[in-house]
Formats: sequence, C-alpha cells, structure tokens
Amino acid sequence: MNIKAAIILAVAAGSVAAVPASAQTRSGFEVGAEIYDYSYREQVEDEDLVFDDGTFVGVTASYAHRLGDNWFLRARTSFAWGSVDYSSEDGQLSDVPQDMGQLELHVGHDFGLGSGATLTAFTGVGGRVLNDHSGGEETESGLQGYDREVAYAYIPVGLSVGVPLGGGLSVAVSGQYNHVFGGKATSRFSELDPELPDIDLDLNGGSGFELSAMVSIPVGKSAVRIGPFLRRWDIDRSDSLILREEDLELEVYEPENRTNEAGVRLTFAF
Repeated sequence: MNIKAAIILAVAAGSVAAVPASAQTRSGFEVGAEIYDYSYREQVEDEDLVFDDGTFVGVTASYAHRLGDNWFLRARTSFAWGSVDYSSEDGQLSDVPQDMGQLELHVGHDFGLGSGATLTAFTGVGGRVLNDHSGGEETESGLQGYDREVAYAYIPVGLSVGVPLGGGLSVAVSGQYNHVFGGKATSRFSELDPELPDIDLDLNGGSGFELSAMVSIPVGKSAVRIGPFLRRWDIDRSDSLILREEDLELEVYEPENRTNEAGVRLTFAF
C-alpha cells in the first residue's frame, strides 16, 4: 500500500503550512442519518451462489476531542436497519429483516496544505456486527431459515482532504481502508431442530474500504454536511467445522463473501 508514503508526504506538507483553525478537526459531536442500497454475495469457487439485496436506513454519531498540536481522538458509531430479498439455488425469501452496527476509535492528525486546505490522517480499531433474522422464514421449496450473527474486527487507516469553496462552504473528500484481522459467524441451527447445535465459526480476515465526499454548510458555529458514500467489504472463507451424525458427515463453513453499500449521508456537527 501507499498509505505510509501518503502519511510521510502529509508530514512534510504540515511542516511548511499551518493548519487553518477553520479546517482543523474540531472538538464536538456530529449526528446524522444515512440511506443506502445494500448488496451481499456469497461465492464458492468464484461463482456467486447467494444473493441478498435491499435498502437500509441508519443513524450515525461521532465525537472528536482535540489533544493539541493538531492531534485528536475520535469515536464513530452507526446503526442501520433494513430488509433484503434472498435468493439462491435453494429458493427465495422476501423482506428478511436485518440490522447492523459499527464502532470505530481513531487517533489522527491534521496537516496544513496551504490555501486553506488541510489533510487529515488517522488510524485506530473498529468492529462491525450484522444480524440476519431469517428464523421462521421458509422458501417455496420448503427450506427453513435460521438467525445468523456475523461480527468482525478491523484496523481502519484513512486520509481526508478538506478544501474551502468560498462563502464559508467547504468539501471533504475521504478514503478509508479497513484491514479485517478476525471475527466470528454464529448460525442458530437449533431454530431448525432443538437437537442441532448452534455453530460458531472463526473468520480468517478480509478487507474493506469507504469513499465519501461531504459538502459542509455553516449554520452559525455549527455545520450541516451532506454527500454520497460507497462502502465495500470482502471477507475470506471461514474455518470449517465437521458435523457427524452416525455415518453422515457435513462440512459447515462461511463462504467467501462481499458486500457493497452505496448511499447518501446527512449530518449536523456542533
């Protein structure tokens, strides 16, 4: 990756340009909402076999605290709810409820780029949880659904460039890479049959990214921000577990999967 090189260049830029007070990461809160299209695919041998598509609505919140010398700490969280249409070779389900939550803790630094622009670099730790409420659902072929929970931890590394547009307006273009280093997928098989065990599978990593462009509109000492975003997650195949019943053996695992989310976010910073 070129993230290290970008940060080195940012440090060099910061050494020759002061960070304007208006462009600094401010201490305070930011709350908002987002709506996005959701697309999930499971792959086996590079072939898409499971499809989830839907629309989600979420709320977001963050708090930043300046430490001095242009360093800051920041916490971000989001929660979203929606429903998906599921399809695979085993059948289809409509309007399956899902929800997800995400939390990130950042440490970052602002660098002046001159002409009122600034570059912000940050890293930290994050976690994401998805709940699929398919329990009680049944396809037209008689296949019964069950609840699933997928959680993973990751390291975010991001850069954001803020540029003044005049009249108090500004725009921030941001990119964030997420290195997934672990996680767990829980399948509630006991909902299908009380004699079946619930299964926990360890995830083996993956990656993700988020791109956004937010226009900031001043409202007194506060600001309204609005803009599009794109998120993606690519999660590797999990470890396998062998279930044995008399002479029958069944290998259970979470297939390699990818998730795309594209939408619009509106926030209020104060």
